[in-house]
Amino acid sequence: MSLNIAMIFELGPHDDGLIGGGVELHALNLSKALVKRGHKVTYITGSIPNNENKTNIEGVEIKRVDLLSIIKRGYNAQELKFSRQFFFLLKNTLPILRREIDSKAYDLFHGHVYSSGLVATALGKRNQKIIINTMHGSYYKYWSQLVKNRIKAGFYRGMERKLAPYLAKKAHCQIHTDYDYAQIVKNWCKEETKTKIHTVLNGVDIEKFHPEISPETSIIEEDGPIIMTTRRLVVKNGVIHLVRGFEKILKKHSSAKLLIVGDGPERSPIEREIKQRELSSSVKLTGMVPNDKIPSYLALADVVVVPSIVEASSISVLEAMAMRKAIVASDIPGIREITNQGKNCVLVPPKDPKALADGVIKLLDSKERAIKLAKLAYDNAVKDFSWEKKAQEIEALYLRELDRS
Repeated sequence: MSLNIAMIFELGPHDDGLIGGGVELHALNLSKALVKRGHKVTYITGSIPNNENKTNIEGVEIKRVDLLSIIKRGYNAQELKFSRQFFFLLKNTLPILRREIDSKAYDLFHGHVYSSGLVATALGKRNQKIIINTMHGSYYKYWSQLVKNRIKAGFYRGMERKLAPYLAKKAHCQIHTDYDYAQIVKNWCKEETKTKIHTVLNGVDIEKFHPEISPETSIIEEDGPIIMTTRRLVVKNGVIHLVRGFEKILKKHSSAKLLIVGDGPERSPIEREIKQRELSSSVKLTGMVPNDKIPSYLALADVVVVPSIVEASSISVLEAMAMRKAIVASDIPGIREITNQGKNCVLVPPKDPKALADGVIKLLDSKERAIKLAKLAYDNAVKDFSWEKKAQEIEALYLRELDRS
């Protein structure tokens, strides 16, 4: 059965495939995998400066919508601003504005997270179609650590507490990319809504990310072990803690280099930390790198570090697993869930520079252990986390709801 699917998220890929964050990467990879399975997918997103309003990426129709160019003016590839979410919601829910995408041709509307979840709910209800909502983890338990303003942190907690169960109630199915937040939302819901909540962990493109990729050797010229993190530079990704721990790594492995691949609002504090600790000769920030170039960067790494404070099923960890890399990562639910409870990597407490350094040093000191863990991680990624497998799981949920309707 071939479906016509509206995939909805405020942020989407550039015409050249450039992607800033994990949710849009998930949405695009899921869309491509569903197209390969014979479905038609339109990815509906907000406008991006210097990009067409309509394009096609590997069979996925990309449709960008805007309200008086407000969404385009507020675009930031590294940070999903509230204004973008608000105007995307407004554009696609007001009857006078939503005509360009509001079509009964779609079999289902699949919205990601809150604002786009509300859009999918409104469009699905109006057209009497299937509504799917995906929640990509949550900062609910962590807002006080991520936002200094207590009032703002409380507001965000309150909004998540209200919106997640509301969207679960209104959707035919709510998919979570981690078990931790799925259970929290179930606890907030009535019994009849709990049955709508399912968990499908994130996937990785094993055709793009694999061990035979040639490394991008022009990035680092000096010899020595390369420690790498591929993260958006935001507070929740914890990169500054890795920088703080790197001094200890250098004391044991003086020729080591730290390569930080990514960009974002935390770049300035990270650069100040590097300067204060006199690490400029050993730490390099590449800025934002297109996702299709990340494999050639990862191919350089001796150890990949994911020092996050909070994650759903971490795409960065999955990409490193698929590249058969030794991994040091934070011991948090969304990472434990995809690393066989840490049996294929080294898990350390979050926000702990010393523990991060010790984890890296252990792998650099024992090449045999690093190779063993990397192989276990690779086998796990190929067996359980390909996008082909994840698309099958989500397709089964689609078809189940269509059969019930």
